[in-house]
Amino acid sequence: MIRLVAFLSCIGLICAETPFNHKVHNERVIGGNDARPNTWRWQASLQYDSSNDGSYYHLCGGTIIDSFYIMTAAHCILSMDASAYRVVVGEYDLYEYDGSEQFSRVEMIAVHPGWNGDLARGNDIALLRLANPVYDNGYVAIAELPYPDQMLPHGFTCYITGWGLMDYGGSIPNILQVAPIPVVEHSMCSRPDWWGSIALKTMVCAGGDGVISGCQGDSGGPLSCYTDGAWRVHGVVSYGPSGMCNQETKPTVFTRVSSFEDWIYSVSLLASLQYDSNNDGSYYHMCGGTIINSFYIMTAAHCILSMDASAYRVVVGEYDLYEYDGSEQFNRVEMIAVHPGWNGDLARGNDIALLRLANPVYDNGYVVIAELPYPDQMLPHGFTCYITGWGLMDYGGSVANILQVAPIPVVEHSMCSRPDWWGSIALKTMVCAGGDGVISGCQGDSGGPLNCYTGGAWRVHGVVSYGPSGCNQLNKPTVFTSVSSFLDWIYSIIQKAEKRNV
Repeated sequence: MIRLVAFLSCIGLICAETPFNHKVHNERVIGGNDARPNTWRWQASLQYDSSNDGSYYHLCGGTIIDSFYIMTAAHCILSMDASAYRVVVGEYDLYEYDGSEQFSRVEMIAVHPGWNGDLARGNDIALLRLANPVYDNGYVAIAELPYPDQMLPHGFTCYITGWGLMDYGGSIPNILQVAPIPVVEHSMCSRPDWWGSIALKTMVCAGGDGVISGCQGDSGGPLSCYTDGAWRVHGVVSYGPSGMCNQETKPTVFTRVSSFEDWIYSVSLLASLQYDSNNDGSYYHMCGGTIINSFYIMTAAHCILSMDASAYRVVVGEYDLYEYDGSEQFNRVEMIAVHPGWNGDLARGNDIALLRLANPVYDNGYVVIAELPYPDQMLPHGFTCYITGWGLMDYGGSVANILQVAPIPVVEHSMCSRPDWWGSIALKTMVCAGGDGVISGCQGDSGGPLNCYTGGAWRVHGVVSYGPSGCNQLNKPTVFTSVSSFLDWIYSIIQKAEKRNV
């Protein structure tokens, strides 16, 4: 019986840079070669201090997915004590400091709630929040991620990078290694003579030719693939066969990133606004919201059915609405502030409200405060953002129990306000996105965030406001309140409230 082995090492790791015009030399990494300096720049080195004496060693690879966030494998987390780790980006030679490196402490660890320590059960993914943001020094880059549920075709060539063992039982390289590795479709990887039933659909298999593979020290690192006009990280190194690593018909197995993007985005800033209409403690999910301060949630004004704050509660760190997994924080609402320009007419705009919580949100590894855009910041036409929420999955259907995420392109105001689109009710204080008749917000998504990667960070540019009655209607995009148009009001409410609470 083949045993699974996590590609984790006390001395080996993966770090990377960008692959453009990639050339390699010198045989390394179980079929790999030395990477060219300053390539594969989105990879990070996760280092561990087991003795608590400052003697960090390379443990696992990781991927820079945000200026504050590193994606790695859950099995790389040996302890939930964040102070035991640090992350190095811009690394090339493990044993030589050349000035390109950035070192950062880990401030928070979020392990997928479905991870139970069994590699064969999947969910082998974790996020690390850094104490200090990664900055652009010419040697680092934030990785592009695939589209949700995106699949790679059989035989598609991707690249595995790392400082894992060059031969099973051998030594680790000092120089970052890279190797091309072909994707193996799930129907083949799950054959009984390959990985069988432990190759899940939430995994990606690659290799299996007996020549190229990951090995100890490669865990948590990226599977980088050129898709849709960009290099994207489609996988996180999870496991392979124990023994020789590069075993025929036993490919390297990666956590499939596209299967976990809903969780990746949910780990941060989304809140569920819940309402108790009967005043009997039977709360139900009504709207989404965004954590913008340890005490404040931003949502839509039309979500406020009553100004009685005691009728609401807010849940953060939520993933599955119908299952408690310990990541959630439940909080009473202490104060409600609705924009003074809101008059109940969605077409008049000003559809924004703030909720002050009775107790602050705390860092349990599953929440983070959202970044907001710059004042009056505009998004270009076609710019891809992401909508997240627990709204209806089909008009007239049921709400989602699992947090949903979908890419949604911005529609410029001049198009959104055309008579055959939304016309004059699409105001300049709104953001339109979607309108392709496929992806949209729907009932239950109101108040939730429009997440866009701008200015080196994920920022919430919109608050779900309205859409057509049928939800995903062609030429009727989802309309969001533009956060950048209301920053002065947001900050004034917070400032006034905090003065009262001093």
